[in-house]
Amino acid sequence: MKEFNQLVKKGKLMKAVSLIKMTAILVVVFPLVSCVGTQKTQTSQPEQVEQTEQAVSVKKLDKKYDTLLFSAFTMQPEFAKDYPEAAKSLQKSMMTALQEEKSFKKVSNTAKDTPIKGNTLLITADITNMRIVSDSARIWGGGFAGSSGIELDLKLVDAGTKKVVRNEKMSSWNNAWAASWSFGSSDHSLLEDMGKIMAKYVIDSMPKK
Repeated sequence: MKEFNQLVKKGKLMKAVSLIKMTAILVVVFPLVSCVGTQKTQTSQPEQVEQTEQAVSVKKLDKKYDTLLFSAFTMQPEFAKDYPEAAKSLQKSMMTALQEEKSFKKVSNTAKDTPIKGNTLLITADITNMRIVSDSARIWGGGFAGSSGIELDLKLVDAGTKKVVRNEKMSSWNNAWAASWSFGSSDHSLLEDMGKIMAKYVIDSMPKK
């Protein structure tokens, strides 16, 4: 009987020792796990920033142009019937943004029978896809009405050599839910905003010399 009581006591002692060991392991392991999680968060942030910077970088042209001339922007027929003034509005927005920048001697439309002198860049664009959510659809459908957006091909041509120096596909689509909260403001400003984006692209493409 005495031996049995000793075994019971010994069993309780073993359980207590096991409990102490488990507690010690948790105390050691938990901070390590926490540190690993913190390190992952810290290293992922610079990677995201680097990817963003690379995405917005623009390759420089081989030479700098001081004159920008615009040919009439065009639009694919299936979209032109629904948005007949879109190409003109986009071109106007881009030209205005470039003129306000004051980095070029001249920014204007091309004119027939006018000799082209100096470092002149011809600019044209073709809208290949477009959708603007109507006010009624945005009011009644909100975010479910979908996004407004535009896709286009921007072409830059060296006027002297007639060589295409840049052919860039560009696009911009707004956030449907953000548009619904702002009562469709980003739907209305789509063409103006895209024109500014295109202007900045041309400016960023210019080398310093």
